Amino acid sequence: MSQLGIAFHLADRSDHSLHIAYQKYKAYLEACHTYEMKVADGSWIGNKLTAVDLIQLFVSKSFWHSHYKKLFSKVANYPDMVAWLENGSDRPADTTVWGVEKSVYYFKDLEAFLEQKERKKGKGKLKAKDEKRGDEGSSKKKKKKKKEEGQKKTGSKKQVK
Repeated sequence: MSQLGIAFHLADRSDHSLHIAYQKYKAYLEACHTYEMKVADGSWIGNKLTAVDLIQLFVSKSFWHSHYKKLFSKVANYPDMVAWLENGSDRPADTTVWGVEKSVYYFKDLEAFLEQKERKKGKGKLKAKDEKRGDEGSSKKKKKKKKEEGQKKTGSKKQVK
């Protein structure tokens, strides 16, 4: 761990706070870079490491993929969240980032935050696309209208008994 510049407290698996988890995520990324550089310049001492070896210095491989990689890879798009996760003295208030104040935030909170942001982004894109095309209404209405037009052209209509 010392060859890779990893702080020993990051190997502790008992602290589950998002702040520490984000530190572990960033430390993993930096450790990968450091390892690659040391191997390339011949200064690496020891056995060859895999990505899994590096991941397991911090958390289990399955938890890494289901939580760390899945969620932390998306936070870069939200500078306030990044500042909050980095836990510096100038970090934004909980209410600014999360909209609520809690004593502890979990991965499920981060997942909900990202889903909410993605929904807002998605709605904005859909609305802008509709305005650009001059369309109105929901996509379900559009599909129904298109289906009805197709039935008129072919002359087929479902009979209700």
